[in-house]
Amino acid sequence: MPDPETASGPRPHRVDLAPARGRTAPAGLSVEVPHTTGTAVLRVTAASGELRLDPATLALESSRLLFPLAAIRADDATMECHLREALGLDYARSRYPREHVCEKDRLPASGPDAVAFPEIALDLSRGAPLADPSALSRGGEVPVEAQGAFTVHGVTRPARLLLAASRDPSSPGALRVRGRHPFRLADFGVVVRPVKILFVRLTVADVVTATVDVRLVPQA
Repeated sequence: MPDPETASGPRPHRVDLAPARGRTAPAGLSVEVPHTTGTAVLRVTAASGELRLDPATLALESSRLLFPLAAIRADDATMECHLREALGLDYARSRYPREHVCEKDRLPASGPDAVAFPEIALDLSRGAPLADPSALSRGGEVPVEAQGAFTVHGVTRPARLLLAASRDPSSPGALRVRGRHPFRLADFGVVVRPVKILFVRLTVADVVTATVDVRLVPQA
């Protein structure tokens, strides 16, 4: 059986989003959402699909990942529902964004105000290291560029991701991938309607940032 630390050639990898314990352990995937009174941090708790990656050269082949809206969590149920309004509803059919349609922090299961876009997709066409990948074997971190497209709210826009890869000692052959990527909500036609909490009217900024700190685990 080939050594997963040194095996070459593209292999399927799953994305492990679970935050790990320890000061230097991967923290998972989150989205920072600036608003009127601060910044909300949303946690992405699940993903499907796989990345086809050569663990020796860090070359990336065509791959697809899906992130369900239902797997994006906040500390507040009202905020989660408003997130699904903005990202998941078809504005051409729904009453939103003319008015909020969440009732008791839930959206209808069917009808024009039900979620029409249930997931965010990341399609990667290619990727390659920006420095010598042999630094991985010496415990170093290697910058990587990946190109592809995000589909959010039914709208697809090109994406260029700048990330950093290193070996993750928690699992043979696993990689730790870190980076940050900003999104302009208007580029995807996303409208976040202001919400009044107590006496404060909260308005979300147009640019949000995804923070990536995950494991890529090779599959058999």
